[in-house]
Amino acid sequence: MAHIIKVDRKTTDGKKRHAWKVRYRDPDRVERSKTFAKKSEAEDFAATIETEILRGDYIDPRAGKVKLEDWAAKWLTTITVKPKTKAQYEGSLRSRILPIFGKRQLAGIRRSDIQAWIAGMNDEGLSASRIHQCLVVLRQLLDAAVDDRLIARNPAERIKRPKIPYKEAAYFDPATADQIVANIDEPYRLLFRILAITGLRWGEAVALRRRHVDLLRRRLRVEDSLAEVKGKFIFGSTKTHAVRGVPLSPALLAELKEHLERADKNPDDLLFTGEKGGPLRYRYGYMDLWRATLKELGLPMVGIHALRHSAAARMISAGASPKAVQSIMGHRSAAFTLTVYGHMFDEDLDALARRLDTQTRNETA
Repeated sequence: MAHIIKVDRKTTDGKKRHAWKVRYRDPDRVERSKTFAKKSEAEDFAATIETEILRGDYIDPRAGKVKLEDWAAKWLTTITVKPKTKAQYEGSLRSRILPIFGKRQLAGIRRSDIQAWIAGMNDEGLSASRIHQCLVVLRQLLDAAVDDRLIARNPAERIKRPKIPYKEAAYFDPATADQIVANIDEPYRLLFRILAITGLRWGEAVALRRRHVDLLRRRLRVEDSLAEVKGKFIFGSTKTHAVRGVPLSPALLAELKEHLERADKNPDDLLFTGEKGGPLRYRYGYMDLWRATLKELGLPMVGIHALRHSAAARMISAGASPKAVQSIMGHRSAAFTLTVYGHMFDEDLDALARRLDTQTRNETA
């Protein structure tokens, strides 16, 4: 229960004036007080405090005085994300968030401050996707501050940001993808063939071990992913944290069988390694193998991920359903598959329309 008492305090000219002090106990039974010049203001504050305490919404006014840089350092030690994701968060904090908000108290950050920060990055020419990444990090660490009862609400909620423009995934038709793979230097041609046919992510492919190849069931067991963080290799789960079995075509199965016959028999050995026997670095795969081959063939300089999109296009042209593509590619849902590759199913819809037309004419003949 909050109590209001009348107190006297001196003004700067030495005169006495009445003031109104609200005294109350917080949920931890610690006595707090706040003084107001007007009785009506004290009454409003007392009513608000009582309501917040009863509802469990009370926030200690001193809690929000924590500086954002101190809270961010603590928050980073509590999050459970992949090392590569954490490194990206640290990069966003270091380059974009801490220089602006690091010295600010959490309770002093306003929605308008964050909106101005977004506008500034946009004026600077930062891409919409990069701005979104930075906002996500700030929003998450402020969400955690709300959960820890440091602030009452998150000022990063409902922030307007530049729209990320739709960009159709770059991919090659099967013939071009096969041509690229055929020109990749050995002994990594098989690695790129796996990427082009199965749609595995680079990190999933270079994490494959001998035991992941099931010759009897003609499956690749995709259960790990390899990431490079600050020059170090880190094995972890796949992007969706799910294990999946990817079917192998007879031709690809034969190549894998031949590859295994030449390799060591340790089931935990990596299928593809670097020159010194360790994991294959993405930089080598991208610069020395992939880009060099694209340049040689006069093809657009796109990322290795284009082979994943090319694999999806190959599956769709072969008649695979969205659900089948989702299962093989390891997407979190068939809806996501349609969001990314829906335009590739257009030809299937045209073919369906022609079949329906033929069926209708046959039935009415």
